[in-house]
Amino acid sequence: MSDQSKQEAVTLSAEAYQALLDELEDLRIERVACDRIATVHASELLSIEEMRTRLR
Repeated sequence: MSDQSKQEAVTLSAEAYQALLDELEDLRIERVACDRIATVHASELLSIEEMRTRLR
């Protein structure tokens, strides 16, 4: 849509719309995770064994 004055409409089923919303949410979560991974220091990381111990 390069012409800003042009109006368009899209019709989706409720299921397709929900799938788009779910994908958008997944992408937002992935972005937050990537941002956090980029700033974490190795000393803050836990092994899977340490995590299991903490969750017991």
